[in-house]
Amino acid sequence: MSETPTSWIWADAASGGVKGARLDAAADVIEWVDQPGCACGNDVQRQRVGDFLESGPFETAPPDVLAELRAAVSSIDSAAHRR
Repeated sequence: MSETPTSWIWADAASGGVKGARLDAAADVIEWVDQPGCACGNDVQRQRVGDFLESGPFETAPPDVLAELRAAVSSIDSAAHRR
């Protein structure tokens, strides 16, 4: 059985840097990170999973990242309901 990913990183052409997302299932949030790993403070926005599903992402992310993130949310939600 493969493990569900809970973090993603992608190139951000607009800034010339990178952006990322981290799913914290226990806290029911997605953390959108601007320039992860940078010594400049890592700007993080927290978004409730329900808001993400209803309103869409806080950050512009590639379609494959958003698809994986939605699948991860669904997978974790399904596992919680099986308990």
